[in-house]
Amino acid sequence: MRMITKKEARAYVKRWRLVNQALEEELRQTSIETKFKKMDAAYRTAVALGFLTKRRALKQDTEDEVRQRWLRLKTIHPQR
Repeated sequence: MRMITKKEARAYVKRWRLVNQALEEELRQTSIETKFKKMDAAYRTAVALGFLTKRRALKQDTEDEVRQRWLRLKTIHPQR
């Protein structure tokens, strides 16, 4: 494998700067709805692949968990 010259390296960096500028502009032009859909698709993929555990969506479950934590705290640290 041959070494690249400084001129080639500068040209390479310049091309990637142009790519990054184009990507940034594309991101600025993308609607919030599209950004959300892409984020949702990435989240669902991560869950499906086992990288993230699926969060419980039911509000009642969350409220019950909070109540249980408060009860545990109250029994461990009773008011004086």
